[in-house]
Amino acid sequence: MPADNLSKRILFVDDEPNIRATLPRILQRYGYLVDVAATVAEALEAVRSRRFDILICDLNIERAGDGYTVIEAIRAVDPRCIVIVLTGYPDIDSALKGIHYGVDEYIVKPSGADALVAVLAEKLAARKPKARILSVSYDAPLLRTRQMLLERDGYEVVSTSDLATSLEKCKQSSFDIFILGHSIPGEEKEKIVKAFRAACRAPIISLRRGIGDGPVDGADFHIDPDPEPLLNTIADLVRIKNSVSRAGGKSARSASDDDEVLRR
Repeated sequence: MPADNLSKRILFVDDEPNIRATLPRILQRYGYLVDVAATVAEALEAVRSRRFDILICDLNIERAGDGYTVIEAIRAVDPRCIVIVLTGYPDIDSALKGIHYGVDEYIVKPSGADALVAVLAEKLAARKPKARILSVSYDAPLLRTRQMLLERDGYEVVSTSDLATSLEKCKQSSFDIFILGHSIPGEEKEKIVKAFRAACRAPIISLRRGIGDGPVDGADFHIDPDPEPLLNTIADLVRIKNSVSRAGGKSARSASDDDEVLRR
């Protein structure tokens, strides 16, 4: 069971009872979490209620081509979701429409489970996130907007909006970057930074309300909360991390020099 599959959630949509009873079980054995829907309405409700990494959808569920309704809905929520279409009747028109909706792969029914699992592995490998980011803010609309922008650019984002949850997430050591929102009171910022730093050495970006804001102890970067400087700083950090990985290691002096350039 590949470890990368353990947190990947699939929405499987098909109106054929036999397929719904068998294929999801096979995918579960490979470590995927699978939600099943038999109708467009059930699928849309699932899309509204939770996040999915993969959509596997019949092209013709209740009516011809209504699978695209589900695809359009999930694309609106998460443009990076992998979309696999199952169809028993492939044609040129469907393929052209699939390009418009960003379908990643067509699989013709009946097809073996091995072929589907191989496609999923290939697509997931191609969409491996650039970095895993912890984003904390007490401004919920801003937090959601920031997550959408980061996910659009290919990052995996874990967002929290209260002190208790933030402190709990800070115990993890698997983040590459930590973003500390400007809406958090100074005293709580210090608690969160201290908790994060105890478990993880990843760079901490503190967003400030204005130039007059004092620095946060333990934070590596203090920048304006506007999207452009934030995205640029994150991209630079990821570039440095990747260059170090490709080189198979880098001197502490050189890495420190890169950080200093970013802080300027």
